[in-house]
Amino acid sequence: MLLDYQNVFIPIAHDLMGGYFVTPQGRPRGAVVLIQEIFGVTPAMRSIADDYAEAGYAVLVPDIYWRLERDLSLGNGEDPVQRDSAVQYSQRYDEEAGTRDLVAAAQWLENKLAIKPAVLGFCLGGRMAVRLAAAAKVSAMVSMYGVGLEKHRSEILGIACPVQLHFGDNDNHNPLEVIDSIEKHVTDRGNADDELFIYPGAEHAFYNRYRSDRFNEGAHRQAKERVLKFLAKCAERG
Repeated sequence: MLLDYQNVFIPIAHDLMGGYFVTPQGRPRGAVVLIQEIFGVTPAMRSIADDYAEAGYAVLVPDIYWRLERDLSLGNGEDPVQRDSAVQYSQRYDEEAGTRDLVAAAQWLENKLAIKPAVLGFCLGGRMAVRLAAAAKVSAMVSMYGVGLEKHRSEILGIACPVQLHFGDNDNHNPLEVIDSIEKHVTDRGNADDELFIYPGAEHAFYNRYRSDRFNEGAHRQAKERVLKFLAKCAERG
């Protein structure tokens, strides 16, 4: 499928937040705000956005670190120096301001396409996907190995749309007791359309094809199939 790629700028108060925007040619079947891992809008995140554009979705990857430094791309975690730098950026990241930025990004995408977007986030982005979905009207929320979600019960319960969460059972950031706690939050929502999946043997970052030490091809393939099915079902419901 032919894709259109753009670097875009989203108005935020008196400034502009950048982003990577990719669309299929013709009318997209849906729209997705894709939220990065701790490493920035990396080639890996752009590649994932391209995958979903090839499946028919318009995908926006906001530059969420723009208030700290624009256009960061700090690898995928294998290099210890880049990883330490990424961790420092994630610790300095203002999640309250970041949530407002993501609400603006979702609104920009909806205004551009007249489609209510879904949100899909990875790692830090998996937590920010929860925060965005609790703060704005989106069609679906997908969190891929989101970190710290056990501490965000109120936001999880407050999300109006269906949610889907993915974890590996060998995730060093989300041990099984933490996943159990998150699963209870999801169960307590009482939404029959919610889904939570656990992938045997998969580690944190299992979805990232660029993460050579942790990529799990089988889990990646199964997770992508589940995400696409979930997005399509939620888009049909509007």
